[in-house]
Amino acid sequence: MLSISAIAQRDTLKIGQFLISKSPSSINKSWEDIIKNRDLKGVKVVYEKNKELDFKQFETSWFAFDLGLVNYLDETKYLENKSLSSPTIGLPMSKLKMQLNNGKSTNINIWVVQQKYRFKNPSFYLKYGLGVEMFNFRYEYSINFRKHESMFIYLSEDNYEKNKLFTSYLSAPIQIGYDFKLKNNKLIGLSGGFISGYLYKSYNKQIGRALGKEKYHGNYSLRDVRLAGIFEIRIDQLKFFGTASLQNMLDKMNTNQSLYPYSFGLRFSKL
Repeated sequence: MLSISAIAQRDTLKIGQFLISKSPSSINKSWEDIIKNRDLKGVKVVYEKNKELDFKQFETSWFAFDLGLVNYLDETKYLENKSLSSPTIGLPMSKLKMQLNNGKSTNINIWVVQQKYRFKNPSFYLKYGLGVEMFNFRYEYSINFRKHESMFIYLSEDNYEKNKLFTSYLSAPIQIGYDFKLKNNKLIGLSGGFISGYLYKSYNKQIGRALGKEKYHGNYSLRDVRLAGIFEIRIDQLKFFGTASLQNMLDKMNTNQSLYPYSFGLRFSKL
């Protein structure tokens, strides 16, 4: 499609990539007279090549990673469900929550590939990738995760020096973002979107004097598919990330428990 617009002066026209102007000998003639008399000598035509973009529309990064802390929201109404069916996780009711050792519960992500697509306005971009999310939930109480038919999660009478639930997901995030360029050429960036993942490995690792070191594999009552919101804050080269689950972490057991993990930390990525 050709668009015609007057630029600079009325003596110059632009038709697509062609710049048409009057020659000095025809500067006082109108365009109608030039066209009517077919005065080709009175016209100068210049072909303009498309200007190359001064930014990369596609950017790709290999092997980035995140380091963060993880916790969860527990929306279980324990006081309204005093007669919990199996699995149950202990008494008294006020201590039924699966409390984490927050200083040691971590989220580590490895992004195999990330790509950023910038729109015509380069400040706006679409970012997506593929990688592995790993969560280490360190529990304060002696909570067991097992593959028993009647119960998946229950409180043990044993004392553990270390009690960890490990989960990992093959995940793909997609984000829309915007970069604010400051006067000193530094960037402030904000982006947000969704991340979906598939659970492919989980186990309960426990260490105790009587037990020794044991690792129990299984997916227990964990949801196979993870769906979470994701955001990223960029302050020049420093990047922060956060995720918040949009689904209950538990979905396969006969109980009213609900756990929604969230994480926050540092992102080490070129994009």
